[in-house]
Amino acid sequence: MITTKDIKDRIESDFGDKASEIYKIFNEAFEKTNYLNEDRTIRCILFLANKDIEKLKRTIEAATLDPRDVMLCAEYLNQGEWENLKRIRDFNKTFDQAEKLEE
Repeated sequence: MITTKDIKDRIESDFGDKASEIYKIFNEAFEKTNYLNEDRTIRCILFLANKDIEKLKRTIEAATLDPRDVMLCAEYLNQGEWENLKRIRDFNKTFDQAEKLEE
């Protein structure tokens, strides 16, 4: 169950009248794979879904296999170039704070 305010606000703003469907999709995923029910993982999934329900479903599926892949895609630049990998977001923080990383 999603209870964190910034996540609920993001679902409402990104999906509007489809928000209840998004909650249902997440709750079904949590029942199957409880470790997805972490704020950081949920924020990464929402960020990568980019307001698209089908992308959301695919991203949840990817996170089910390995949530670290979803975190890498959402938070870092230059994936696949380990020597140049750079964190640009921290979704341990709220959506408002996630991109305010110290240099």
